[in-house]
Amino acid sequence: MSDEPLKLLSLSARAARALDGSALADAVAYADPDGVWLPDSTPEARAYATVRDAVSVPVVHPQLGRDGDSVVRHARVDGELTAVGPDATPDFDVLTVQSSAVLDDLAAAVETGERRPAGERTLLVVPGLGVETDATSLAATLTAGEELARVQRAAETPMTVLAGELPAGYHHDWTLEETTVPVYGCGPPPGHGETPTFAALRCVPAGSVAATPMRTSQFGLRALAGIGATTATRLRDRGLESRTDVRETPVRDLVDVSGVSRANAERMHAHAEVLATGDPLRLTNETLPVTRDDRPPVCLDIETDGLSPTIIWQIGVYDPHDDSYQSFVERENPDDPGTIIEAFLDWFLATHADRTVLTWNGYRFDYPELERFIEKYAPHYAEAWDDVWTYDLYKWAVRDENALLPGRTNKLDDVAAALGFEGADTGLSGAQTAAAYQRFMRTGDPSTVAWERHERYCEDDCRALWHVYAAIRDAGRRATTDAATDSGGTQAGLGDF
Repeated sequence: MSDEPLKLLSLSARAARALDGSALADAVAYADPDGVWLPDSTPEARAYATVRDAVSVPVVHPQLGRDGDSVVRHARVDGELTAVGPDATPDFDVLTVQSSAVLDDLAAAVETGERRPAGERTLLVVPGLGVETDATSLAATLTAGEELARVQRAAETPMTVLAGELPAGYHHDWTLEETTVPVYGCGPPPGHGETPTFAALRCVPAGSVAATPMRTSQFGLRALAGIGATTATRLRDRGLESRTDVRETPVRDLVDVSGVSRANAERMHAHAEVLATGDPLRLTNETLPVTRDDRPPVCLDIETDGLSPTIIWQIGVYDPHDDSYQSFVERENPDDPGTIIEAFLDWFLATHADRTVLTWNGYRFDYPELERFIEKYAPHYAEAWDDVWTYDLYKWAVRDENALLPGRTNKLDDVAAALGFEGADTGLSGAQTAAAYQRFMRTGDPSTVAWERHERYCEDDCRALWHVYAAIRDAGRRATTDAATDSGGTQAGLGDF
C-alpha cells in the first residue's frame, strides 16, 4: 500500500456558491486534491454541477449518487482516485453513503462480501452524521453509532469515519459496542462569521485525518492584500478576473479603479507577484530579529494539552548553527508538569542562554505559557529566562506588516510549504497532538500515543520556522506606502486561521 496520503477537498455547497469561477479553480489548484466531496445532507444540484465543470478530479455529492446508488465506492488505483466496482484492488478505499439510514444496508453488504473493502484502510463518508448532547446528563451520543459499529465489525480492514455534520478538525475515537471507531469531521470549519469556510483533508494510511481550514475569501482576487469584497467586484467590472490579471496590470491603471489608492495598488500588485513566484517580499527596511553573536536564532516550539494547558508536554528546539535538534517530552507522568520544564531549562540555560530564541506566533502562546509554567514550577530559573532574547517571526512579518508571504494562510506549515519546505508529512495538527496527549492523561496508558510521530511533528515546526526565517532573510525588498484597505483586505486578515 502506498504511504502517500489521500487528499480530499471537503467543499460545502454554500462555499462552492461563494467562489466565482477563477476562485474555485484557484482553491482546487491550491488544495491539489485527489477528489472533491460535497458533504451536504440535502441535494445541491447546481453546486455539484458547478464544481464538476470546474475540476478534473472526481467530484462526489452523495445526495446525487452515481446511477441512483445510495452507496458509492471510490478507490485510489495506480495513484488516481476513481469510482470502482467490488473487484478493484486499491491502495485506499472510500465508501460514501447518502445518509446514516443506509448504514444497516451497508453493513449487510459488507458482511456478505458484496461491498467488502479491499484496501488496508477504509474511509467511510457519512453526511448528516453528528453528535447529540443530552443537556441534563451532559452525555454525548454519536448518531447511528450502533450501525457504524456493525459496519466496522463486518469490515476486514480498519475504518475511519468522516462525518458531514461535524466540523473539519473534529476528532474523537468512539467506543461503540466494544468497537473503536475513529471519527473525524468533514463539514465546514467553524468561525469567521458570514464568510463560508471549507477544508482540505489529508488522510494518511495509519487512519488519521489532518484538516486545513480555508475561507472562500482566500482565493481568487480576494487572496491579494488590499482586496476586499468591494474592491474585488470593482476589479472584475474592469475586466480583471484573476490574480494574473492584477499582476500584469500596471500600478497606475490599478489606481484608476474606484476606491483603490496608490498604496493599495502597489500592495496588491506586489502580493500578486509573491503568490505567482512563491518568493517572499520584504516591504520595509526593518531588520529581522537580532542575535547576540554571529550564530542564527534557535527555533522553539511547544506542545500542550490544549489552548488552556495544564501541561507543556513537549518542547522542541532546532539549532540551525549545527543542524541539531533537542526535544523534551513527558511520556511517563503527566501529573507532574514541572519535570519537563526543569529538564528544558537545565539544558537551555547551561548551553544556549546567550542565543536568540525564535517562535511563530510565540508572543500570543508559546512565551506566555512558558513563563507561566516557569513561574509555577521552576521559579528559581525565572530571572534567568527573562534575560533570554525572545522574538516572534509571525509578529514581525505579518502583524507588523514587514513582509508579504506566499502562503495562502499565515499558518506556519502553509507558509513553509509555499516556500518549498518538505516536512515529514505526519498528518497531524496541533489540535490532534493535544487530543492524543489528553487521551494519555485520561487513560494513563502511554501506548495510546504514537510518540515518534508526535515528536516529528514538533521537530517539523521548528525546522519549518527556520526555513521561513531564512527565506525572509534572503528576500528582496520593495517599499510600499501604508493606507487603509476595505474590509478583509489587510495582510493580517489573510489567514490568521
